[in-house]
Amino acid sequence: MCDLNPPHTVTLTRAEAGDAGSARRKKTRTVFSRSQVFQLESTFDAKRYLSSSERAGLAASLRLTETQVKIWFQNRRNKWKRQLHADLEAAAAAAAAASHAPQRVVRVPVLYRESFPAPVAGFADAVSFPLTSLAHSMNVLRAQMTGLV
Repeated sequence: MCDLNPPHTVTLTRAEAGDAGSARRKKTRTVFSRSQVFQLESTFDAKRYLSSSERAGLAASLRLTETQVKIWFQNRRNKWKRQLHADLEAAAAAAAAASHAPQRVVRVPVLYRESFPAPVAGFADAVSFPLTSLAHSMNVLRAQMTGLV
């Protein structure tokens, strides 16, 4: 899956490249093919730093110079560090926003009785409560929840 074509180069003058120096000196920029970028990215995902022999082998297989591979890896490590830093800042900002966000407090009454009345005949496990107590609890609950939605 290696692209056998050498990379394209774009020639820019120093003035075009943003340098205020002499306009006669030229700076070349390598434009990598898709397959070269894919192979470089795959290698970078596996290993952030290459030994000189690994760099030489990768450069030969991609038909690039060792310097081009070395510079590509330096630039990619810097990009990776910037992305990592931006992700950490975004996570910290989200955590700070979550900790300062107003929290909604909902009060819910606990419906229980400490002293249970005697069970109704035929329902040994059942607990009976007066219906008026249940209706009163529902009215209290409804009044507390009004306006919370």
